This record gives sequence, structure tokens and C-alpha cells, in this order.
Amino acid sequence: MSIIRQIIIIVKNEWPLKLIAILLAMVLWGFVVTQQLVHTDETLPIEAVNAPSGLVATVIQPPKVNVKFEGRKQAMDKAKLTQTRLVADLSGRVLGEHSVILEIHSVPPGIRASVERQVVRVTLDAKSSIQRSVTVETIGKQAQGFRLEAPRVQPETVTIEGASSELRSVARAIALVDISGLTNTVQKEVAVELRDERNVLISGLRTQPAQVQVTVPIRSVATKTVPITPQLSDAPAGYKVASVQTSPSTVTITGEESAVKDVEYIRTVEISIADLRGRGTFTPTLVFPEGIESVGVGAATVMVTTQQAALPETSEEEPAETGEGPAVPGPGLSPDSEDATKPAESGAGSGGSGEDSTAGG
Repeated sequence: MSIIRQIIIIVKNEWPLKLIAILLAMVLWGFVVTQQLVHTDETLPIEAVNAPSGLVATVIQPPKVNVKFEGRKQAMDKAKLTQTRLVADLSGRVLGEHSVILEIHSVPPGIRASVERQVVRVTLDAKSSIQRSVTVETIGKQAQGFRLEAPRVQPETVTIEGASSELRSVARAIALVDISGLTNTVQKEVAVELRDERNVLISGLRTQPAQVQVTVPIRSVATKTVPITPQLSDAPAGYKVASVQTSPSTVTITGEESAVKDVEYIRTVEISIADLRGRGTFTPTLVFPEGIESVGVGAATVMVTTQQAALPETSEEEPAETGEGPAVPGPGLSPDSEDATKPAESGAGSGGSGEDSTAGG
């Protein structure tokens, strides 16, 4: 009898009982798995509550504490452990520093929670408020061919509440808006950020309102590419400009169509070459007319070469001479040349003594 046939006979023999046993084993395994204890840790922030009127918690040390959770796997899988709250109750406390026992609230059903430390240090300071104007700041760049106009914010000021010692560090209230690639006006609710003199974000203070309505107008404008024209001062005495090379040679400008159409070129600030004898490289900024902006280019690289100017050429003709005297040879003639002593055929007369007089060549 083959092995396969033996296996078939064994399987068929009392198969209902065998099937029941398998099902019972699976149920038992599932029960054990779901009822086994599971442990996990979460680091949760500490909330200071019930501070006396006129006081506010400024320092909580440590600001977060590790919490150990234990429960059946089935309960742990369903629980939202981060909803658990660690509370420092400040009822009846006064100005200054206090040791406060932590309380654990909102632990999910069927789960036990414990903290690694029971006491935290909390500092209470006098509560105060100030007002600051809200400044809109944008990050990113709108799409090419579009212009960003002055943003508007509503309300224009916010009230900031918190500890007197922390309020003194608030320099600005900022509403930050990302306009990357935008082609139309953006209007949105933006959270107010508080910054100090070094532009570092300040946390732990409350603003009223917490968000402001910001409108950033973006509209289409005309674009045009025009050449860049370097403006040069006079070259040194005896020198002249031999060549000028500009990189880039053009710039794309944007603005109102009526303003853009009249622009034929963009000049640089004046480049001083008063002491340039030879070649020099300069990076002057560009000068844009009012209402005109550049698309990405604010300066150019200009290479200027000067060389000595040629001396003025002297005239080959000399004024005619009269009277007696030796003949003056003309250009290209030697004193011994026959033509050098040939009398002039016209001009202010010849001498009566028979000696020749010639006009100066």
C-alpha cells in the first residue's frame, strides 16, 4: 500500500472529530492571542490647568513625561493612547515655583497607565497682555508674468496674552503666506506667529484672535525682454574703449503694459573706467524705471577693454617759403635729386640772381 493511500485512510477515519478538534484549537489560539498582555510607551506633554486668576504657567519642567501603557492586545489595538492627558493642577497656587503631582486623565478603557515620574516643577508668573500690528510675509514666488501687490490683513492688530516676562520678548506678529506659483489672488485664514528681535519663533503665548484673514492680490502683468546697456564713464586720457561685453546681454522685465512697451533697454549704474588701462570686469546693478521689475536678474557682469588712442596724423604739406636760400627737398626726395633744385614753375617769383627758389613741399 502506498504512502498516499495510507494518508487518505487516516484522514477519512473519524474525520468529523478531527475537524472539531482543529476548530477548537483555532478558537483557543485566538483567545490566547487576544487576551495576552501588551506593553507600550508614549511620551506625552504636560498640561497646566486651573491657574489662579491673573497668573499663568511659564515653565513646566520637564515639559513631557514618558507614560507606560499595559492592556490586552485587543484593547490596545483599539485604543487611542495619545488622547491620554497628563495634568498639573495649579489650584490654590501663588506666584513663583511649585512642585506639582501629575494626574493621568482620559486613559482608554481596559488599559492601565503609569508615569515614570510623579512630580514636575511649574513656575507661575503674572499674566498680562499687549497688542501688536500684524505683518503679512510671503514665501515663494508667484508665477512668471504676474505681480504681487500689497497684502491686506483683517484685523490689523491682535492681542497677545501671557506671562509679563515673556511678552517683553515679542517684537513682531507675523502672518505667513506661501504664494509659490500662484496666478491669482489668494485669500485665506492664517495663524499668527510671534517673533522676537532675532526673528526666532516664540511659543507658549496666546493671541486673540488666533488666526487672521489675509488677502494677497496677484494680477497679470506684461513681460518683455530688452538688452542691457552698460553706462561707462570717460576713459583715461589718451585711451579709448576698445570693447564692451555684457553677461547676460538681456533682461526680462514686467510691469504695466503701458510702461513696459516704452522700455527699449535697461541701463546699468555708471561704471567708472577713469583708471582702466587694459581690461577690467565689473558687476554693476541694473537701473529699472518706476513701475518696472526684473524677472530674476538684478545685476550684470560687464567686461571693458581700453587701449591707447592713435596720435593725430600730421599734414604732409608745409607752407610755401619765399626768398633766396637753399632749396628744400620735397617728401621722398634727397637733397642731391635733380628735382630738388628744379625752380618752381609758379608762385611768388624767382630770385633775379639766377638762384632757384622752391615752394616747400
